[in-house]
This record gives sequence, C-alpha cells and structure tokens, in this order.
Amino acid sequence: MAIIESLQDIRTKFKHKDIFEQYAKEIEKISATEYAEILDTTRQNISLKFKNDSYLLLKEQLRLVKHLENINATNSQLYQKLYIDTRKDYNESENSNIPVRAEVSASCGTGRDVYDEDITDKLSLPNKLLDFFKANKHMTEIIYAKGDSMLPEINDNDMLLVDKSQTNIRNGCIYAFNYNGEMMCKQLSRSNDNVIAVSKNQSFPPFIIDKSLHFKIIGRVVGLFHSVQ
Repeated sequence: MAIIESLQDIRTKFKHKDIFEQYAKEIEKISATEYAEILDTTRQNISLKFKNDSYLLLKEQLRLVKHLENINATNSQLYQKLYIDTRKDYNESENSNIPVRAEVSASCGTGRDVYDEDITDKLSLPNKLLDFFKANKHMTEIIYAKGDSMLPEINDNDMLLVDKSQTNIRNGCIYAFNYNGEMMCKQLSRSNDNVIAVSKNQSFPPFIIDKSLHFKIIGRVVGLFHSVQ
C-alpha cells in the first residue's frame, strides 16, 4: 500500500449529488458533463461518483470555489458554504504544531545519524491532514530522508511524517528506526523470530536485523512531503 497521500485528496463533508443539485437550483442547470469539466475529470468518473454517493475531495471543492469566483457567483449560498469551509483548514486553532528535527536524517541507504538532535523548528499542519494520515498529533514529528534505497516511494530529502506512537511492527509498513547507532528508514516485516528490513529500490538487498546490535523503532512513517518538478 502506498504511503504517499496528498492533502488535496482528503475527503470533504460535501456529497457530489448535493452540490450538483444545489448548483443547478441556485446558479444554473448544468449537465453531468459540464460538472465534470468544472472538476477537471471525466463524465464517466462523475457518473460513478453519483452512483456511489461519493464525497467531494478537497481539490474538487477548491476547483468549485475557483469556478464560482470566475463566474461572479460569490454571493451565492453555495459559494459561501464551500469557501468558508476551505478557510477552516487554515484556522490556527484547528492546526497542530509538529516538531521538525531538521538535523536528523533517516537513511534511505546505508544508515546515517542517531536520533538525538534537538527540535529545530515546528510546522503547523491542519488536524484534518493529520487525521487523514491517521497520525497521533501529540506524538508525530518530521525528519528528513536521505539516499535512494526507498525509491520510487521516498525521494532524497523528503520530509517524513513519523508517528512515534506506532512502534509495533505491522508487516509491510515503513518505519524510521535506530540500528546500531544509525538512523534508517525501511519497510519492516516479522518472519518467525526475525525482523527483516526491505528497501523499495531493488538495487538494495533486504537484510535481517542482527539481534546482538542495538535496534529501536522510532515510529511509523505515516506520510511524507516532497516537491514536484
């Protein structure tokens, strides 16, 4: 299962059917094809969303807000409802300050620093985003990835969202851990009495954690942020 998720893929509280009907009633009647064009998707996709009684994604809500602004419908109840709801995501009281350890690098290679550096900054993240990642907002920190062993899922210098409350190994999940004094980021699994560390990049072979060496799981990597070129 991929861990990379986007903030804009968060599900909102608005259903497509309700928004479509309100648009037709308050703004103008439009076809499902026209509604799909507003949301930059296909007619088939919208039909499936209607059939499944699906909710808007945040990116779809933002596109609707922009569309209503472009057609000068900012006085409509539909715009006010959608716009005000998007503003709530930026209300500081609904955010959490997540510690950032900028000097800590979890190696996606052969191993790097120990997890003993001070918190260097804090990043304010919406609680809705943390809920989306199923992250404990009181126990989550940000560290940085180094190396290419976890490509294509994790890139060099990605910001890793690490939930320190999740230290029990769930097979196939990705963890930040200290191994023999080095910080690492690997997919972990248990097999009998062994813990196996696996890289996503097949150029890096898996290895069994040596029980005679220090091994401590810092937390599970529940999400990440990286730039797009």
